[in-house]
Amino acid sequence: MDRNKLWMIGSVLVMVIVMVVGVLLGIQPQLAAKAAADEQRGLVAASNASQATVLAQLEKDFEGLDDLKADLEPLQDSVPNTTQMPAFVKQLGALAERSQVVLTGFTVSDAVPYAPVEVVAAEDAGETAEPSATDTAPTEGAVDAPLAGVPPVTSAQITAGNFVSLTVTVTVNGSYGNALEFVNGLQTGERLVLVSGVTTTAETVEEGESNVTALITGLVYVLLPDAPAELAPAD
Repeated sequence: MDRNKLWMIGSVLVMVIVMVVGVLLGIQPQLAAKAAADEQRGLVAASNASQATVLAQLEKDFEGLDDLKADLEPLQDSVPNTTQMPAFVKQLGALAERSQVVLTGFTVSDAVPYAPVEVVAAEDAGETAEPSATDTAPTEGAVDAPLAGVPPVTSAQITAGNFVSLTVTVTVNGSYGNALEFVNGLQTGERLVLVSGVTTTAETVEEGESNVTALITGLVYVLLPDAPAELAPAD
């Protein structure tokens, strides 16, 4: 083999070695970087698609925000986040005027934390004592027990820390029918009121007309996102 062939073979080997080294030291890292970049772009594209879906849902929900606010407003009036007693007394005055009775008295107790309703077992229903005719006033903060076998409607979001009740007593004077109309308006009015007792006392006024004095007891409620510490239930 002459020297020229040896130089040719050597040159080819050197070129092969240079190519291999170039691939290992230059091209291969670039290919790996490109693959990593492609993978990263795929992840970003998937994330953008997911965020676009969430954004589209938020835009759709936002379109109904005004309707939700409109639905929420009467609920906030029904169970406000403060006692709102001046506004409630104003409602009582307007209701008394519509019912043609005279509002002669109003009292309200301190707020009492919410207590979960205890279910009355069906087999124990017969052992429950019958209430007497004089049991018209509710126990402060108490919740009427449900009918036997009927599970109470509860919510884990309603707790003693954010939901309180206040016992109110309202006294009106007028005809018996108008007094009943006042009670009905009280139960169906803007503020949620649980009427738990009504006691009427008949009285005679001038010209033989008969009126009654109606003593109405019940509960109003307040939903407090951040209830004061004094309303927390005792250990």
